[in-house]
Amino acid sequence: MVTTISKWGNSQGVRISTDVLKSIGYAQGDEVSVTATEDGILIQKRTKIPKELKAAGMLKGYVKRHISEDEMKNAWKEAAVEKWHEKNS
Repeated sequence: MVTTISKWGNSQGVRISTDVLKSIGYAQGDEVSVTATEDGILIQKRTKIPKELKAAGMLKGYVKRHISEDEMKNAWKEAAVEKWHEKNS
């Protein structure tokens, strides 16, 4: 598949054909992380983690596949903020 980087609002984007997405198990609406690498751009589907597990501090035991270190840090930050709000509400 060949595509072009195009202006999309104040950002740029590329269109990916439905056939390509289906072939790797991705679909419209999936949340992905985009990372710059030495070889180009890496796009990975994000692992969805139920809020209840984040808030309970059980994230490490629940994750069954690789997620980036940044995603792990962000999930822990979200869990801490949720716990703080529960405590102070």
